Amino acid sequence: MTRDRLSSYSLFDLYKIAENKGIKYNYSDANREELVEIILDAFEEDENEREITNNAAMQLKSKKYDILQDYELEAQEKKVYSIPDRYNETRIVLLLRDPHWAYTYWDLNENMVSELKNELFFEGFFLRVFELKEKKSFGGDSYTKDNILDYYDIPVDEGDDSWYINLGKIGKFFGIELCSLVYGKEKILSRSNIIKSPRGFVAENIENISNDPGMMTLLLSGLWDYNVKGENVLPQRIISIMESQDLSFNN
Repeated sequence: MTRDRLSSYSLFDLYKIAENKGIKYNYSDANREELVEIILDAFEEDENEREITNNAAMQLKSKKYDILQDYELEAQEKKVYSIPDRYNETRIVLLLRDPHWAYTYWDLNENMVSELKNELFFEGFFLRVFELKEKKSFGGDSYTKDNILDYYDIPVDEGDDSWYINLGKIGKFFGIELCSLVYGKEKILSRSNIIKSPRGFVAENIENISNDPGMMTLLLSGLWDYNVKGENVLPQRIISIMESQDLSFNN
């Protein structure tokens, strides 16, 4: 609101403007120029208050931005540790994907690879996939002749580090050896862990099992193969656990 514009209003209009602005003024002592000055001062005070309010909001927003900027700078300064592709350690790992497929990955020590490649008749690397009768524990060797049911080889290149494997059978144990071949002689570089492929079919007596809470709990827990034959389908180990811990599947 400008002085010229206020001066163009009638005295009655100036009274109304002053009243709307909450200006206390003795209208009996009406002085046009004085009233214009009072109204201008009121408008100026309102403008100053708005600027202070806006500045406070802008200052708060600026502080928030500064804090976020500090976090961004701090995050950028932090060291980022990436996962290496290799650990330069000769080892092989076998993972089950589903009843028919497994996934294996491995690593080779660089010095060992250099030594093998320097051999005059080095012929390369291969994976030997074993089908086993059982997984022997307590330090037992699962790769003994009496425990190996079958095996086959998969040639791999030096640059390979993983492979998907079709197991071919379900309900069996499997393991892998990472091997090299030099002048027709095989050398085992590393052996994997042993996995078991689950039986991928529905039990014939599924209705009876579904009506037994204890059986269903064991089936879902993975502790029991649901197609085990015989009258006592609960393994003795699980029965002893249930008895010793007084487990109740009906609660």
